[in-house]
Amino acid sequence: MKYCFCALIVVLLAVGCAKKQAVAEEGSLGDVIFEEISGDDIDTSSIIFEEETPEETTSTSFLEDLEGETTPFVSKPVKRQGFRVQIAAYQSQADANSAADRARGSLGRSVYVQYIAPYYKVRVGNFTSKYEATQYRDQIRGATSYRDAWVVPSEIIVE
Repeated sequence: MKYCFCALIVVLLAVGCAKKQAVAEEGSLGDVIFEEISGDDIDTSSIIFEEETPEETTSTSFLEDLEGETTPFVSKPVKRQGFRVQIAAYQSQADANSAADRARGSLGRSVYVQYIAPYYKVRVGNFTSKYEATQYRDQIRGATSYRDAWVVPSEIIVE
């Protein structure tokens, strides 16, 4: 058993250490795409570095490339945990949508209808802190008919 193991090690070393032959794969135009050589055969004196010349003239600076761009940078909205102010809850989706439409007109903020069984809840805003949501709740309690509004934790959209 000991001799078999030693023989296996010797065979694996011999196969692994054997010189690898150069393999060339040719592309459609006859140029070499890949060539594998062993570490013993490397002759760096024959390596020639050539710079590619672009067919079209390009600008020398990134800012020159941006000149004339009219599309502003737009970030994707991100969902995260935050707070909203709940102003109403209905068993009927139609009633909740109607209340949301009225709230959009009077509050001027994003209004959402979320179904959390068994109610359709009408919620306002995307607040990252409970403090901001509480301030807004106090503001709409005093200025509108939403006297029973309260702050709820919710998944919000941050733009």
